[in-house]
Amino acid sequence: MTERVSKSDKPATVAIIEDQRAFAEALGLAISLTDDLEVVGRAPDAESGCELVLATNPDLVACDYRLSGSESGVDCVRALRREGFQGAFVLLTGYPAPQVLREAADLPGSAVRVLSKDSEIQEIISAFRRALNGDIDLVSSRAASGDNAGLSPGELEVLELINDGLTAAEIAAKLYLSVHSIRSRIKSTLRKLDATSQIEAVAVATRRGILVPPR
Repeated sequence: MTERVSKSDKPATVAIIEDQRAFAEALGLAISLTDDLEVVGRAPDAESGCELVLATNPDLVACDYRLSGSESGVDCVRALRREGFQGAFVLLTGYPAPQVLREAADLPGSAVRVLSKDSEIQEIISAFRRALNGDIDLVSSRAASGDNAGLSPGELEVLELINDGLTAAEIAAKLYLSVHSIRSRIKSTLRKLDATSQIEAVAVATRRGILVPPR
């Protein structure tokens, strides 16, 4: 017998925000085969996803980290939290890098769970049930054990901002540090990644799963 997510006989509702149509359809089909979950709608981007969630108020939102357009799944979560939505979130990602976990950990409101899209579909469904039951330790095993190449939190932060296209001066202004301090972090980051340039450092970090490729 399937374990239900609550004592109610009413299925828990799920909104899917996913721009890969095949994956969204497969996920929706898998949910439709359960007796304790049901899909209230699907959306392909952050803007329409927020509209869907606010209109249907689902129990859980399954949102892709990498969405089409300029906004990510993280942006979608922030926008919905600002609007007062307090339902459960599972952030699905094809790039379960430590960067994704750090971004999820910084999101407001109740915990956002992170899960790799490479997981078996039944594992994803099980993860939805655990998220609805308040499991706060639901993270991708690949992301949780990610290789940081010995980079410090400060070096990782700078590397992520380089990945976003910021210059040393722009990073310094954003972090309220001197340009000298930022350049020092960049230098140590290049050394630890055995890279000769910032572009190579980003490429190495992406290949090793430390960074998510830029949109």
